[in-house]
Amino acid sequence: MKFKFVHRKFFCLVLIFHLGFGRANDIPKIDEDTNSTLPAASTTPDDDLYSYRYDVLELIVPKHIKMNDINDYHEIVLPAYSNTAIQLRQMDHHGRDVGFALVQINAYEYNITLSYNATIIDGSHLTGWNVGLVLYGDGTLYAFNTNVHEDVMVSLVLMLYNKTAPLPGGCNLEFPVEISPVMNLTLKESTIEVDTPPASLAKQIPPPENQCGKSNLRYESYYLSMPSYDFSQRTYFTYIRKLISYANAKASGQINNLTSPLLTGIKRVYDRQVGRGMVFVTVAFDPVNHGFSAYVPVHTYACQPFLNIVGCYEFNIPTRVLGFIITVVMAAEIVVGFCPSVVKAFICGGIVGAFGTIKAATSWNVVVTENEFIAMLVAGAIVCAVLFTVLAVICPIAMIIVCNVVIGFLLCSVFYFGFFGNMFTHPYLVTALLISSTLVGFLLSSIKMFLFANGFLFGAAGLFYGVNAVFSARLHYSLRNLAHGMMNGGSGYGAVLSDSTLDVNELMAGASFGIILTICVYLRVRCQLAKNQRVPPGLIRLPCGGDRRGSRTSEAFLADDSFAYENVSGGQTTITRWTEGDDDVFESPESNSRFWARLRSRHRQQ
Repeated sequence: MKFKFVHRKFFCLVLIFHLGFGRANDIPKIDEDTNSTLPAASTTPDDDLYSYRYDVLELIVPKHIKMNDINDYHEIVLPAYSNTAIQLRQMDHHGRDVGFALVQINAYEYNITLSYNATIIDGSHLTGWNVGLVLYGDGTLYAFNTNVHEDVMVSLVLMLYNKTAPLPGGCNLEFPVEISPVMNLTLKESTIEVDTPPASLAKQIPPPENQCGKSNLRYESYYLSMPSYDFSQRTYFTYIRKLISYANAKASGQINNLTSPLLTGIKRVYDRQVGRGMVFVTVAFDPVNHGFSAYVPVHTYACQPFLNIVGCYEFNIPTRVLGFIITVVMAAEIVVGFCPSVVKAFICGGIVGAFGTIKAATSWNVVVTENEFIAMLVAGAIVCAVLFTVLAVICPIAMIIVCNVVIGFLLCSVFYFGFFGNMFTHPYLVTALLISSTLVGFLLSSIKMFLFANGFLFGAAGLFYGVNAVFSARLHYSLRNLAHGMMNGGSGYGAVLSDSTLDVNELMAGASFGIILTICVYLRVRCQLAKNQRVPPGLIRLPCGGDRRGSRTSEAFLADDSFAYENVSGGQTTITRWTEGDDDVFESPESNSRFWARLRSRHRQQ
């Protein structure tokens, strides 16, 4: 009986050794001097050991290490419902100057889990799209794909840092793993908050200098904006790789240093742009020991493209219909100038009243509910609109100047946003914008033709925002950012970065605005010519109004109507000399329109 027991035990040991040796031969190897793509993880199940499929991959530290940079990068497929072992080798042999290795996985579309243990145990794993863990020597990490039916495409990255590099997430208090080199991203209604757990000094630096809270580390935040509505796998991995290392982030990313006393030094807030992916990364610096390290990048599309793709495109039909109506009305205003000056004054007054109410509530730190704030906004807009209308009736020229100032404010805010994005990058920006817009308004008013072409300026400004709404573009973000900043000035909105990078929607909206404006200007000139002298009728007869008191000067062609031109120019109408045959005809200002009317009627009779 004893012999049989020993014999069976020996047989079992031989069988286990044979199976282990066979599995070791199946481990895919990675050449130390090449960067060839890893094969897809094996799909052979091992239900005797785990409930997941069990596969093994090796990451071998190369002989020639690129310190503080990417040393291995592969895009692989994690099979559905699998557990893949990632073995780090040759760290002790080739990595004598290496302080720690950061193994990170960036998954596309689905979450994955990265763990120190072969089973998912609390406090030893991180779950998400972008995860990573730290190793100090040869070891094994486990990547779980808990999706039962879906394979997951991931990028597997090996980062090696020297012995002075700070430990990213070394003073973490947010995540279950003690050292968590990942960032926490939170989507709010209109913003994206990116929190970075504090880093610690390198492990090789003795205490008490390396204790949390006593190190003087600096942080830099970088970001990249993806193309709008591009949710492809290739774009995702390309933009993630651009921010994986500090060298890549500095070369390809854009830095964000916006902060406020209400935010921690390593918290950044970005304006939410639905349907436009953004990638973020934080780099920790140790200025004393001259080390640095990058966290695992994090990304968001500000929507759920793989669950609700329609929600990413913001098909806001009411807004687009309203934008289309505004576009048509403002195009007609540019061509015909039908909108009375009192209506323009009423609209400009409403704009001034709304922004004035917001600024006053912010300056006086008024605490109100949302409904109360909306009521204040409406009341302020109505009061200013009425005042501007009365001013337009009493003194039209003064009202035209005020409207030009409002238009100047819109122009200045758009140009500033195009260069800097955030409306609060510089102190006292609102005051500077008001001064600049006043100067622009008086500059426009100093040019005589812009006084009586007020309908053109007013229509062009309205057309700009109408076309923007039709295309769901971001050309209006200057006003949006400014309004948010005024309404949320006490909550640190001045530190919200609004990326001003133009995309296809903005380019299409800008091109459409330019084309429509050009056509409207052509029709406006043609319309004014039709009112002042005979022109070919063309395919479409323009409804240029019934005012026949015309003038043949170029300024009159720009004027909204002859009445505006004559009033602004001080009643100095033109005396026309017309020669036809042997007779010289001189017409007085009062009879000019009758004379041209007779000529037009004679031409029609012929």
